[in-house]
Amino acid sequence: MPPRRSHKKSKAGCQRCKNRKIKCDEVHPVCGNCHKHGVSCDFEGPLTPSENTPGTPGAPTPSFVRNDSTSHASSTSTPRSPSTALPFNQNPSQMVRANFNPASSRLLELKLMHHFTAITSQTFSDTPEQKLAWQLAIPSLAYDEQCLMDAILAVSALHLRALQPGDQALIRASHGYMASALAQYSLLLNRGVSAFNAEALFSTSALIAFQASASRRFDEDGGYTIPLAWFHSFQGVKTVVMASWQWLRTSDRIYPIINSQPALSLNLDPERKSFFAPLLEGMEEQLEALPESQRAETRQAYEHSVAFLNWSHQLPARNRILGFAATVSRRFVELLDQQDPRALVIASCFFALTKVVDDVWWLQGIAKKEVNGICSLLPSSWWPKMEWPLRIANHEGPMDEQTWGKSGESEVAVKVEPWMACDVRDHIDLLAQIMNEQVPPD
Repeated sequence: MPPRRSHKKSKAGCQRCKNRKIKCDEVHPVCGNCHKHGVSCDFEGPLTPSENTPGTPGAPTPSFVRNDSTSHASSTSTPRSPSTALPFNQNPSQMVRANFNPASSRLLELKLMHHFTAITSQTFSDTPEQKLAWQLAIPSLAYDEQCLMDAILAVSALHLRALQPGDQALIRASHGYMASALAQYSLLLNRGVSAFNAEALFSTSALIAFQASASRRFDEDGGYTIPLAWFHSFQGVKTVVMASWQWLRTSDRIYPIINSQPALSLNLDPERKSFFAPLLEGMEEQLEALPESQRAETRQAYEHSVAFLNWSHQLPARNRILGFAATVSRRFVELLDQQDPRALVIASCFFALTKVVDDVWWLQGIAKKEVNGICSLLPSSWWPKMEWPLRIANHEGPMDEQTWGKSGESEVAVKVEPWMACDVRDHIDLLAQIMNEQVPPD
């Protein structure tokens, strides 16, 4: 066997090369070996995978940890669970925050936090009270909860990525911080909602939903897939609100965000005269083919989602339109997952509604992408029902009334469900009471 070829040791090489005991060419911002294998290099940012394996002497803890000693108390007292982290480049148990270049890490985090408070926070709502809450109150909460801090940094990095699409460090930062946020968020949820974590859990869940929505614009690989993550994440926000409402309803920091949402006032339109009533044509025949145990729940899923579309179409404001994904029932999301044609057409109308708020960075291009994508999944017999969403999603220029379509509800005697016409606080109070009554006793 020929003798092993020796080489000069690199004392300033990246940590990945050191862990693998190979020579690093020390090229910045990404060394040759890391570039060759398509992995992150600690020369370029704060997030990098560790090559140490659990159980190896001297290996760092296989989870996300702070990269300096200034992290808040909760990050040091909270036990880490590698099984809850989502994958990023490699197995989650191999992911750690890099502590090899703390100065670089701090600079990036300062940049991301400044961008969030100065710019990103102003894009989540069009009401002054909500903008102020996201700009000041939510970041102050994050000082005491790692999952919220990481979610803020992740969304800020994604926003910057939208402005600077070629910056690979921002891509890694967005994925890495969100993976860390999700891991810590899961741990916090598993411990149970309480007065001490309710505000942080709500804020984190909302940022996760924003991230899931905005990430769709960067998803260009392969064919079209239904944006179930969008619906699951907003359903998660609803679940957290219901579970923690007893504390959120009196929170000075969170209540301005929730209160900016208008209370629902839905017309279930039994006479089928509303704008989107044609979406329910043939529903009874379809329900007859289902098992009897599923009929009532499925009918409600269709009728309530269409009622929401009519309500939003009448006054297409952002805070009305975007409530759709959180308001629809779990059964409706199941129907989407099953690629039920009627549910898909209803969802396409929701995405078409977002065309009027297309100027927001995390919604740009969503209407066109989702509506055209959903159309590609539908049988041709359902294409006539897609006329309106296709027209709206592919419209260029200002939206006029003729293109948008006039709602007929103003000409119809509207029968509003009593429990659906109230102040938003009373509305959530009632929903929380209903949900709590449905929880089986221990």
